[in-house]
Amino acid sequence: MTITITATLNENEKVALDRLNNLEKLSGKLPELLIAVGSQAVNADQAEIIKNNLSKSGGLTMRGSAETTKKKVKEKVAETLNADEALMRPNGELYYTRNWGEHKDTAVLKQLRSINQFALFYGSPGTGKTALVEATFGEEVHTILGSGDTEVADLVGGYVQTPSGNFEWIDGALVKAAERGEVLFIDEIGLIDPKVLSVVYGLMDGRRELPITQNPERGTIKAKDGFYVVGATNPNAVGVVLSEALLSRFTAQVEITTDWVLAKKLGVPAIITTASQNLAKKFSSGEVSWCPQMRELLAFRDLEKVFGTKWAVSNLISSAPELDRPIVAEVLSRVYGEEVKTAKI
Repeated sequence: MTITITATLNENEKVALDRLNNLEKLSGKLPELLIAVGSQAVNADQAEIIKNNLSKSGGLTMRGSAETTKKKVKEKVAETLNADEALMRPNGELYYTRNWGEHKDTAVLKQLRSINQFALFYGSPGTGKTALVEATFGEEVHTILGSGDTEVADLVGGYVQTPSGNFEWIDGALVKAAERGEVLFIDEIGLIDPKVLSVVYGLMDGRRELPITQNPERGTIKAKDGFYVVGATNPNAVGVVLSEALLSRFTAQVEITTDWVLAKKLGVPAIITTASQNLAKKFSSGEVSWCPQMRELLAFRDLEKVFGTKWAVSNLISSAPELDRPIVAEVLSRVYGEEVKTAKI
């Protein structure tokens, strides 16, 4: 006996019934659909199979349809820029090139100069920011060491009294670099008052000129081809301020860090490099405000040869800020297997 039940279905019940009917129709294609569902995330064609066989009321979510699948952006691969492994700085020291992405750092910097894209380096003192600039551009570099006392005259120039009592105009580093088509390196740029640095703006944008209002006889100077500006700063230093107007002109920005592998190659003892890496982790987590960088590591290497390991270790602890010395001493004591203390006389 067959019993027929007649009832009025509400909207939700109609949707549920439609889905059951759809599933019944799809039952013969279930194996194919299961394979398609499982592989749709990696194969957009499989997603199309699901889309063509399911109605909008089928109740299944299309995770990998052609419309929603994210396509990987096509990357443009540039030819790798190489450089000599070691370059001589003006002071006679060797600088060993490092990787900036897939390119060598000195080669990147030279290429940036050729296309007028100014570079800003940031990182802790002693990581090699100055060394990189000097190794790349040699005698062409005009350096300004920034501080809160840096004035416009330090960049542009000013009148200096001569032995005879007269006053003579002397160009500043900015003017010299611009007129000669050379490189201006502004070290600790973040410590200079942004109002002072505004004199650089005109030479770093499309105008490429600077009116010298302090000396009308000098008039307006124009930057020659090859003029280039590199800035460097320690972002963790007290008082660092970098205006948006300045940052927008530095279109290439990179953090300079210490290359621990290179330090070992240069003769820094592996044990002190390991301790420095441990301190670097504490620095990143905020436990200390300082950790040895390449400058301190090379100094340790040289001092250890002359005065011995214990003396060099005690000296390294003394190089740390006073509040950090207990933690630095603890880390060094642990890696050396005996207690080491700060140097005292």
